[in-house]
Amino acid sequence: MTKKITKNFAVHNARQFVESIDEQSNSIYYVFGGRHITWPDENNPPEITDSLEDTYYQLYRDMMFGKKVGPSDMKHMIENNAWDTTGNTVYSKYDNRADTLTNFFVVTVNGAKHDVFKCLDNNKGSKSTVKPTFVSGMEDDEVYITTADGYQWKFMYQISSAEYAKFSTTTKVPVIASANVSGNASPGAIDVMTVNTGGSRYFSVANGVVKVANVAGNTLIHELESLVSANIVPTSVTNGAFTVERLDLFGKHANGDINTSNNVANGIILQADSTLLRITDIAGNFFGQTSNVIMKGQTSGAVSAIQSLTPTTTSLSANTDFYKGSVLYISSGAGAGQQRTISEYIVTGSARRVLTATEFDTAIDSTSRFEISPRVVVDGDGSGVQARAIVNTTSFAVDTIDIINRGSGYSHATVRVFGNTGIVASGESTAAQANNANVSVIIGPPGGHGSDVISELDAKTVGISIDFANTENGNISINNDYRQFGILKDPLFANVQLSVSDTTLNGGGTGSENSFSVGSIIVQDGPEVLTSSANSTIHRAEAQASGKAWGVVKSRASGTLAIGEVYGTLVSSKRIFDAANTSSLVGSVLTNPSRSSSTAASFDQRLVLTGFTNTSSVAFTSDEIIKQDSTDATGVVEVINTTSVAITRTQGNWLASDTVSGTYYNFTGQQSAGVGYFTGIRQPDLIKGSGEILYVENQQPITRAADQTERVKLLIEF
Repeated sequence: MTKKITKNFAVHNARQFVESIDEQSNSIYYVFGGRHITWPDENNPPEITDSLEDTYYQLYRDMMFGKKVGPSDMKHMIENNAWDTTGNTVYSKYDNRADTLTNFFVVTVNGAKHDVFKCLDNNKGSKSTVKPTFVSGMEDDEVYITTADGYQWKFMYQISSAEYAKFSTTTKVPVIASANVSGNASPGAIDVMTVNTGGSRYFSVANGVVKVANVAGNTLIHELESLVSANIVPTSVTNGAFTVERLDLFGKHANGDINTSNNVANGIILQADSTLLRITDIAGNFFGQTSNVIMKGQTSGAVSAIQSLTPTTTSLSANTDFYKGSVLYISSGAGAGQQRTISEYIVTGSARRVLTATEFDTAIDSTSRFEISPRVVVDGDGSGVQARAIVNTTSFAVDTIDIINRGSGYSHATVRVFGNTGIVASGESTAAQANNANVSVIIGPPGGHGSDVISELDAKTVGISIDFANTENGNISINNDYRQFGILKDPLFANVQLSVSDTTLNGGGTGSENSFSVGSIIVQDGPEVLTSSANSTIHRAEAQASGKAWGVVKSRASGTLAIGEVYGTLVSSKRIFDAANTSSLVGSVLTNPSRSSSTAASFDQRLVLTGFTNTSSVAFTSDEIIKQDSTDATGVVEVINTTSVAITRTQGNWLASDTVSGTYYNFTGQQSAGVGYFTGIRQPDLIKGSGEILYVENQQPITRAADQTERVKLLIEF
């Protein structure tokens, strides 16, 4: 027995994590910071074990603050595989048969933005020398682009400058799914065919121009005329560089200089670089003149002798039915982009005609250029694919497959290539069957390329980006540094004060804070989700599952309720309900901004000793241990000022002094020997140990300031 957990499982888990923050029964996440106490080696933070001590107990002891993660703070992430500007990289092409896909997409710079492209074809393992570039409308196009280096790319999405700055790291970039790209994806289309072996004897190739379309009014018969082409290797080029232009061949004077009055031949340059010119529309005595002529570009004025000149296309065959079963493709001019199967090839004197199996949808004429090549037949469970074989005219093997129409609905397919079928080739005395090439079909992902970029690009990493801005409404200290980040899920708030207005009950009349019992569960905005049971556990579970905020009444005072174990976000001006008595609903809730930690985007997890008085002449110091003399309660000073002391790592029961009765509980600095007392306590916002810590990261110390913002980026790989 064998088994395999697919990569989709990791992507699925990443999706669930991202979706959990924004669904109805949502989870609540906070990025927390902690650990103001120094590491043994500040330059080398310690490794984190998976022990409960490292991942739970110690983290809560060191936790200082946290900020809520919103849907806009979380993104799927992929590898930051920047396109190589040096042009020295071979990118892998997408292949549905590959066990593992690596290096098959790139991230390119496009001004202030970044684009992501998937590689569909790498031109037989060539280096990528031309950057794929997004142009407007590409997101609405279901087809891929082909760059000049022979690569084929599919545009996946674009990252704005703001999104890139917020989420990207040196190793990852965010996924910004495009509805247009996914909406225009083509399920089951065949974008690429791979030539495994090219075979041989594929002689049925030619190109030229349509001499007469619709011979004698017959829309299926067309007379063709060949246009001979050639490859020219120049010697040292002077007076500029050749470009796409007319090329003239001139004779030489006796001294070897060019004789522009003796034009022996001409043609059109289709492609030009310093080492090779591709020529078509050849006229005159072009061949056999290598050493006796000098070529000159009509537009550029570039001049060069000829090192070598090689014909790439021969004249149309004089053998009847030589091209039967091949395809006639219109490469340019009227009707460009269409292809038809040749049913008959008719030779009558100097005339060369083809009978196509079907009419062209768009009429062709004498401006139409054609290419004849072997026919490609695709057998599979889809429909609509049209392709042609591009043949190497030296080896007469199939070189590549050019897809004319991608079709749709394919989940499997096989390919057959038809060339000469028993026809005598030029220079041969007997009929010969072309040897079949071996071609594989590359099937796109379910839904087509671009339909699901998260799955297609293996976005199993989730990025969280949070800005800690200034003090975050007083919840984040600016007086000490911190060394630890983590992700906390679904914590419970300990003490939220709600100001409650006079309200109208369901049954009529008015109510107040006294409408609620201490220990009862309150639910905001919707008792209809609750059962009639008085079981508080059931109500709590139902409230949480519904995505509604809830808490437990801890105490009552005039116009106020003290709520603990708060889950979710209690929002002002929305009604709250007694979960155990749905007939007793209370109306508007007004939150106290200073302690409405359930509604705020952040929390303060320090224990704050208020009303502090230093009774000694010695100053306490940050990061020292303090101990209350009568209770043995301890903590570590995060920050101390003239009125309060904020501490972490608390142990024991701290008692506030009563200056009216004269009851004092002094504490002592274990390093400074300072002595003092306090008169009030502000408890941490969260119930210690509540929620789940999902992630933790140790860092070198980060120093804060009142006007400072830190951007924290966390990467979670599933």
